[in-house]
This record gives sequence, structure tokens and C-alpha cells, in this order.
Amino acid sequence: MSPVTAQAYHDDPDVQDGTDPLSYANKGPDAVSGAALVKTSNLSRSYLINLFWILTWYMFATCLSLYNKWMFSSDHYNFQFPLFVTSTHMVVQFTLSGLTLCLIPRWRPKRRPKLRDYLTKIVPCGLATGLDIGLSNLSLKTISLSFYTMCKSSTLIFVLLFAFFFRLERPTWSLALVIFIISMGVLLMVMDETEFVFAGFAEVMTASMLGGLRWSLTQILLEKESLGINNPVASIFFISPIMGTVLVFTSAIVEGYHNIFYSAFYHTVGEAFHTSAIILLGGCLAFFMVMSEFFLIQRTSVVTLSVCGIFKEVATIFVSSMIFGDILTPVNIFGLCVALCGIALFNWLKVKAHVAKVGDVGREGGVAIVEPDAGYRRRKSLHVYSLVAESTPMLLLNNGMTVDDMDETDEEDDDMFELGSNEHEDDDTSHLRIVSPA
Repeated sequence: MSPVTAQAYHDDPDVQDGTDPLSYANKGPDAVSGAALVKTSNLSRSYLINLFWILTWYMFATCLSLYNKWMFSSDHYNFQFPLFVTSTHMVVQFTLSGLTLCLIPRWRPKRRPKLRDYLTKIVPCGLATGLDIGLSNLSLKTISLSFYTMCKSSTLIFVLLFAFFFRLERPTWSLALVIFIISMGVLLMVMDETEFVFAGFAEVMTASMLGGLRWSLTQILLEKESLGINNPVASIFFISPIMGTVLVFTSAIVEGYHNIFYSAFYHTVGEAFHTSAIILLGGCLAFFMVMSEFFLIQRTSVVTLSVCGIFKEVATIFVSSMIFGDILTPVNIFGLCVALCGIALFNWLKVKAHVAKVGDVGREGGVAIVEPDAGYRRRKSLHVYSLVAESTPMLLLNNGMTVDDMDETDEEDDDMFELGSNEHEDDDTSHLRIVSPA
């Protein structure tokens, strides 16, 4: 029985009262075909909505990448203080997430982290994330967006290495092959780069290493669901202050606030407002990109996000070549394809392992997208990798907040923004996790 026909049976009132679905055929072909047409129409509508969220995510993510390159490149706006800009983005995201939680009570987490958990789990994750994003933006001062995107594909190497170190992944020959393939791809991309700048390369590779550390810390962060960071808005609200703080101090040391506010960008009141507006725009782009990414996962699956993420990076390189004139050699392109194949292999291995774990994929969800309008209600989750370099990290996991849970949390305590004790016992789980990288 096809998924569409099976759902058509369940849409019929006679089936809801316990009638055998097979008896539905006795009602005649008109009834069956009519219900199937309705279901097909609903599926078409769902696919169009999914396409809308994919394109929305592409738009915000690509615009943010182009914005960062345009902002910091000496050939364009030439604002030479990326750490200051990134710290301001964290303030913007914290403000927008706080307003969202105030205006939409059902998105407020049911739990909040204890002070000890905040200091020992959330702070390290925020430090790694802040430095990752800060160094990523800093590298764009000297290297092209295309080269940056290709180098960031190495993040998965460090994801796996840190996962081995923290015993989040068991080393296997398959994962070793993934690391080897991506390493070869990155090597090919680097060896034939036409505008190689070692400082920028070192910065983006350090950012990739910190990105791998951040992934592992993020997974450890939510091993205990009592922390309450189970939707992207809560994730941004609790983690962005740490990222902003580390970037503020780093910017003060590396860039110097005297140099920033006495630069030509702040000479007059008009220039100051103009520069501030451009900086705030980037923070808004980052926040809305995270939200569109979350809504896309809600309606489809993290596998869809992963596949779309790979195509998004290819699209980013293509757009960068069109707008900024980045030069790609055949060796660069071949190396990129090799690295993307390694990432795709990793995702396939995770999906395959998940299928073997849950058995009936169609019933337990997480991989097969039979009903794209079902929302994110998958209690069995995947931990797969997608190339989303600029977003704030969020973890979506089983027994965490799903669409159904969010609808039931309209009434929450007014002290949700305070750190304190938690009435809930720590709930450790050993299931696979879904992580959306920054």
C-alpha cells in the first residue's frame, strides 16, 4: 500500500472508528480516488511550503555569507573590525530571542539551567562558538569567500576527532575513510588556491577546529535535558551572552575600541548611524537564518537540511564567483567535490545506522519523509552534519521540545529568565542527537 493511499484510508471517518482499512476498497473506486486526490493535493501544498522554507533559508544564509565578505573585505566596505561586528550580532540575537520568548510564551522552555550547569556546560560551548564565528569572520578580511567556504568543509574532520576524544563516536574504519576523503579534498583545494594568504588560512582552519569542538560540546551540553535548551530561540537566548562576552573582550584586545570608534566609520553622527545600521542588519540576518533553518527541520528532517546544506555551499561559491570575481581552478573544484562526497558519505552512514537502530523507518520517522506536513515529532533522532557555518548552534533531540510540546507550553513561570534550581530530575538519554551547527 502506498503512503498516499494508506493516509487516504486514515482520512476516512469509517476508518477512524476501527473499520479495517482493507474494507475501504468495497466503497468503490470513486471514494478511493477522491480521497487520494485530496491527499495528493495536500502533499503538493506541503512540498511547496517546504520549498518556501528551503529558499528562505538559502536566502538568509547566502545573504549573510555575502554580507560578511562585503563588510570585511578591503575591496568593498572595508570595516576592519570583524570581532566587534560579531559581538554586536550576539547582542542583536540575544535581544531578538528574548523578545520572541516574551511574545510567544509557548516557545519558552519548560526547564532552565542551574547556575552550575550554566558555568560548566553552557559557558564552554559559548566560548568555542564565539571564537569559531569570530575567527571565521576575521579570515574573510584576507581570503575569498569561495576559499573560506571550501576550508570550512574541513570542520567535519574535527567534529569526528573531538567526538572520538569525548567518546561520543566509536572510531570505525568507515569514519576513518570519511576523514581521509575530506582531508584529501581540502588539500586539493588549498594546494591550487590562486590567492593564498597564510594568515587567513590559519584563521579559518582554527575556526574549523573550534567548530568541531563546539559540536561535541553542544552534544554534551544537552545530554541532560534539564538544561532546557531545546529549541533555537532558547538556545540563542542562553548561549549568545557567552559568545558576545568573549568576543567583546577579544575585540578590545585585538582591535581596540579606540581604533573602532575613532575610525572614519564613526567620524560623524551620520556615518555612525549608517555603520551601526549595517552592523545590526547582519545580526538580524543571522537570527532569521537560524529560525528558517529550524522551521525547515520542523517540516521535513535534518537529513533534508543536510542535503540542502551541501547544495547551499555550492550555491554560495557560485554566487561569490559571480559577485566578487573569485577564481576557481579545476583542481579547486575537484577538491571541493571530493570533500562534499566525504560529507555526504558521513551523512549516509549516520542514516544507515539509524535505520538499523529503529527498524521501521516509515513508522518511527527521522529519516523517511513520507508525510512532510507532520512537523518535527520524531522521537528517534539523527546526528548528522550539514554545512551551516554562521548559525547559532541548536540541538533538537528526542524527549526534548517538539512542535507538540511547544503548543502545550502556553503558560510558563514568569521567572524563566532566571538561573536557579530545577525541579526536574536530570534525564540522561543514550539516543542519537540532532545538532545544527553554527
